[in-house]
Amino acid sequence: MGLKIAQFYGDKRNNGDYDNGVWMDLLKVPYLQKIEEAGNYDVVIRTMWLDAIGWSQEIRKRFPNVIQIGLSDHPLSTHISKLPPERQIAYLQDLSFLDGIMALTDEERQFYALAVPNIPVIKGGLPFPFEAYDKKFGKFINAKEKRFIGLGVGASDNDRNFISSALVMDRLHDIYPDLEGIYLSLPSYQISSTSIYADYYKKIWLHEREGMEGFYEKLSQCHFIINLADRNSPGRIQGEGAYFGVPIIGSDRLELQKELWPDLTVSPYSVEDAAKLAVFLMEAPEIGTGLAVKARERLEAYNYRRSRGKFNKLLREVLAKRTVEGV
Repeated sequence: MGLKIAQFYGDKRNNGDYDNGVWMDLLKVPYLQKIEEAGNYDVVIRTMWLDAIGWSQEIRKRFPNVIQIGLSDHPLSTHISKLPPERQIAYLQDLSFLDGIMALTDEERQFYALAVPNIPVIKGGLPFPFEAYDKKFGKFINAKEKRFIGLGVGASDNDRNFISSALVMDRLHDIYPDLEGIYLSLPSYQISSTSIYADYYKKIWLHEREGMEGFYEKLSQCHFIINLADRNSPGRIQGEGAYFGVPIIGSDRLELQKELWPDLTVSPYSVEDAAKLAVFLMEAPEIGTGLAVKARERLEAYNYRRSRGKFNKLLREVLAKRTVEGV
């Protein structure tokens, strides 16, 4: 379209840890360090952190002609309720200065569509970087050594997932007493709490979050992963499991779980159902392999080309709306 595009996180530093950083790679756009730089671009993708409120209004005030596309970057219903009421209202008010929004999940799309009914809102999803992963981590695909059962994945609002997956692991130990579990990608501050589960249930290891290569090496060594998080996120680990050929028994609160692994989906508190699926996958690993093949095929819907198409379609809709309104 010939438009200059950049991404702006507000006062959140871009250190490469955020899922939405993938859009910078996908669209080949820079990250703005300061709001003053926004005036040099036609379109600014605004990553809408709940604790970085007011930047959309400020950009509109300083640079009224700049198009702003909002991009959600959090499990909304999990996080917004933790804000004081005045901050929740401020967040909703800041949305009104956007021209369009890309939500991560359909659940969030419905929220934003009602919050700002006068602008287009789409489900952008979480693009999956196939080409980058092939170059960096392709060697781990379908690893022959299967040693662990993956248990949960580290996240600040994911604590309930740890005890639920430990209960499933305990059930597996009744049948497979030597089977080893591993809590995956734990930030340092969660090591002490999860070590309590590991000590109590035995034969459960902890993997501290350091680099992506170490994480994917451990992930690829799992027979399957149990991920029973109760949070309305896309479910990044569900996509990673599909890429590396590792089945995921997961919560129906995670959108990619339902899309990629429908036969292995349970409610986040259906620990008994998750345990039955875990036993089934241990008894019939070839079934899990077949499900992983199908999941990888479905993951193609989130490749860069298709995700870029979603963004361009939204941008065309925004430009048409502005033309009609004479902006």
